[in-house]
Amino acid sequence: MFRPLMFCWLLAGCSMPCRPPQLADAHTTFPGLIDLAAQANGHAADVLLVHGICTHDASWAGVVVPQLAQALRDATTAPAAAAAVPASATGAAVHIVPSVVATPAGQLRFDALIWSPLTDDLKRQLCYDQSGKSSLCTGTPPYPYTRARLNARFKDGLIDDCLPDALIYQGAARETMQLRMREAVLQVLSGMRPEAPLVVISHSMGSKLLFDTLLRMTQEPAGSMAATLAQQAMQRMRLLIMAANQIPLLSLAEQQPAASTAPAAVPGADSLQQLLRQRRALAAAPPLTLVAFTDPNDLLSYTLPPERYAAQGVTVHNILVSNAPTYLGLLERPDLAHLDYLTNPDVGRLIACGQPTSKLCK
Repeated sequence: MFRPLMFCWLLAGCSMPCRPPQLADAHTTFPGLIDLAAQANGHAADVLLVHGICTHDASWAGVVVPQLAQALRDATTAPAAAAAVPASATGAAVHIVPSVVATPAGQLRFDALIWSPLTDDLKRQLCYDQSGKSSLCTGTPPYPYTRARLNARFKDGLIDDCLPDALIYQGAARETMQLRMREAVLQVLSGMRPEAPLVVISHSMGSKLLFDTLLRMTQEPAGSMAATLAQQAMQRMRLLIMAANQIPLLSLAEQQPAASTAPAAVPGADSLQQLLRQRRALAAAPPLTLVAFTDPNDLLSYTLPPERYAAQGVTVHNILVSNAPTYLGLLERPDLAHLDYLTNPDVGRLIACGQPTSKLCK
């Protein structure tokens, strides 16, 4: 079995058209994690990390955080005190995986929110259809029919394991998932310093789940812990990194189709837009930069229209990347295109060191 790079060489048609990354705006400028660590006045800058669709566990944070730290000169990563939101009587819990990255410029405290357990039980109903069993489906009866190899790979992963997360969230489980995410967000935010800079790095559907939850929290009674912490988080946020954006797609489920005689429907404000509007009303909120990473060959990802999110105090930048090779200009593996943003060295370097590259990274 040939390795992908050898296969590319044999075909003489393997390319990564967005390597190096392409900046949609030539004037793109944003700080990196190391800059925010340097601005934390001897304390730690906070980084909230949220995964996207597909089954994940704590090992995901164990891969992504060191990858992001790798670009930071002499950085070291260590697990923080173990933490997890207690399982509730009404369902599974969102797990919290904390870690600390020490850089020459200061510390970064990561809290990774692993929400995948919320959908595990429902997704197991599709285990019978997997040709190659995932960790979630270990021990289930084998699939009795023959599939083409690539069809089997994509059916097992993207269709049977990943897509169901979005379908589950858009259905009857939506409120329960938000409430479980709320528990985790409350626990994490309550342990942060109110004046520390905050970075949010979210992937795929994880962005929408997080923003929907934060918006829900801001709508709780004024002065409540949930409303206060959510507002503080939006005010403290300096950098918002979104990869594999699905908000333009998933937000369609929250809109009514226009009548046949009516003008084209005007998109309603999604949860991120509403949060950014609330942020603009907060006193002394520092500038916020939103950076959206998109692989043009990612079938499940969309760039963010800057006109929908950019405003006073908020700058939006789209960056195009290649997460895997494109074969003969015809195909990039759909699973790698969607899942490999935060392990893409180009993406990691930009998140860690900013644009242009921070002098602290040299």
